[in-house]
Amino acid sequence: MSFCSYSSQLITENKTAVDNLFINSFMPFAPNEYVKVYLYGLMLCNDTNPSHNNMEDFCKALHLTQDEIMEAFDYWQQQGIVLILNTLPLQVKFLPVSTSKLKAQKFKEDKYENFNLQVNEILNQRMPSPNEFYEYYVTMESLHIEQEAMLMIIKYCADLKGSNVNYPYILQVAKNWANEGITTTKSVEEKLLEYQKQDEDLALIAKAMGIKRKLDTSERDLYFKWQSMGFLPNLIIFVVKSLKKSKNSVNFKYLDAILEKYYTMKLFSIQEVEAYENQKEELFGLAKNICKNLGVYYENIEPVVENYISNWHNLGYDDETLILISNYCFKSSIRTLELMDKQIQKFYKLGIVNIQSLNQYFESVLEQESTIKELLSSLGLSRNVNNFDRDCYKNWVENWKMSNTLINHAAMLSKDKNQPFVYMNKLLSTWHNNNIQTTEQADKLNLPQECKKAPTNYDTRNYTNQEINSLFTNLEEVEI
Repeated sequence: MSFCSYSSQLITENKTAVDNLFINSFMPFAPNEYVKVYLYGLMLCNDTNPSHNNMEDFCKALHLTQDEIMEAFDYWQQQGIVLILNTLPLQVKFLPVSTSKLKAQKFKEDKYENFNLQVNEILNQRMPSPNEFYEYYVTMESLHIEQEAMLMIIKYCADLKGSNVNYPYILQVAKNWANEGITTTKSVEEKLLEYQKQDEDLALIAKAMGIKRKLDTSERDLYFKWQSMGFLPNLIIFVVKSLKKSKNSVNFKYLDAILEKYYTMKLFSIQEVEAYENQKEELFGLAKNICKNLGVYYENIEPVVENYISNWHNLGYDDETLILISNYCFKSSIRTLELMDKQIQKFYKLGIVNIQSLNQYFESVLEQESTIKELLSSLGLSRNVNNFDRDCYKNWVENWKMSNTLINHAAMLSKDKNQPFVYMNKLLSTWHNNNIQTTEQADKLNLPQECKKAPTNYDTRNYTNQEINSLFTNLEEVEI
C-alpha cells in the first residue's frame, strides 16, 4: 500500500479537468455514447485505486457492452486524442487534446473509397494527387464536414472555376463555409439555393460592371454582405453606373469600399446618395472651414465629411450652427474633431440643434457666469469664475432647488469668513439638510444678528442677441 493515498470519498468528490478544446472542437460532433466513454475514461485516469479501473466495471458504470466501448475508443483514436496500447486486455492512453494531431493521422483505405471516385469524376480535367486527397480528408475530419457535403462544395467550385480548379481554392471555400456552420449536406444545399436565388441580381450587377465571367465566392459573399447592410440591388447598380462615369472600370473591392462609406454615412437610397454626391463640394468646403476654425489640417478632407459632417447633418445641425459651434470649441480649447463631436453630442442630448437654441443656451450660460461673478464680488473675492464655483452653483440651483434670495442671503452671511465661498457652500448645505426654504427659517438657526439681512441689488436682466455676440469672446472660460 502507498505511504500516502487519497481516500475513496475524496476521489469520488474530486473534480476531473476537461480540456476546453475537447468541448469546443470534438464533443459537439461525436456520438453521445462516445463522449460518455471519453469522459468516464478521463476520470479513471485520475483514480489512484485500480481495483475498479477495468473493462467489466467500465461496462457496468456506463451500461454499455465491451464492443461499444471498443468502438468508442477506436473513434477517439482516429481523432488523435487517445492511443490504444492493447486490445486484450484493453489498455488506453489519453493524449493531449490537439487538432493538429489530425495531420499525422492515417485514414482507413475503404473509408473514402467512394469519395475518391466521385472527386475524380468531378475534376475530370486533371488527376488529383494523393496529397490533395489527404488534405480533403484532414479538412473533413477536423471541421466535421460530411463527405457528401464536401463533394457538393468541390462540384460548386468546379462549376464556378472549371474542373481544373486548384484544390487550395476548394479547401478555402470549405473552411469559410464551415466557419459559418455549413458542414452538412442539408446546410450546403441551402447555401447553394441561396446563391441561386441571387444569380439574377448578381448578373445585373456584373453586367453593369462589365464583368462577363462567372463571379467567384468572394464576390458573392461581398454581395451578401451588402444585402445584410441594407443595400438593395437597384442602389448597388446605380452606384456602379455612377462610378463608371468617373472611372474606366469598377471592381468588387472598390465598390465594397464605396458602399462601406455610404453605410457609415447612413445613405441607403438612391435619393440619399444622389443628394450627397450633388452637395459633396459644399460639404468639403464646410469641412475645411470647420477644420480651419479648430486649427487642424487634413490633406484628405473626405474622411472628415464621412465620419463627422454627415453624422452631424443627420442629427439635424445645419452649416451655420456647425460653424458657430466650431468657433466656440476653439475658444474653449476644444481643438480636435473628436472633441468637437463629443461637444455636439452633449448639445444634442440637451435638444440644442440650431442657431436659436444654441444662442439661448449661450445666453443662459453667460447669465450664470455673471451671477456667479457677482456672488464672488459680494463675498469680497476678486478672481475669475472656476469649475468648482460652477459645480457648486449648479448643485445649489438644480439639485437643492435653492432660490436666489436664499443664495444671496448665504453670500451676505459668508463674506467676512476666512474662506467665504467654502463657508457659503457649507451654510447652504446645512439649510438644505434642514429643509430651509426662506430667509426667516434660516435666521432661526441662531445666526449672528448682523447676518440676518440679505442684499437685494443683484442684476437679473436678460441678454439680447447683440449682447450675446459681443460677449461670445468670453465663452472660452466657460465649460459647457
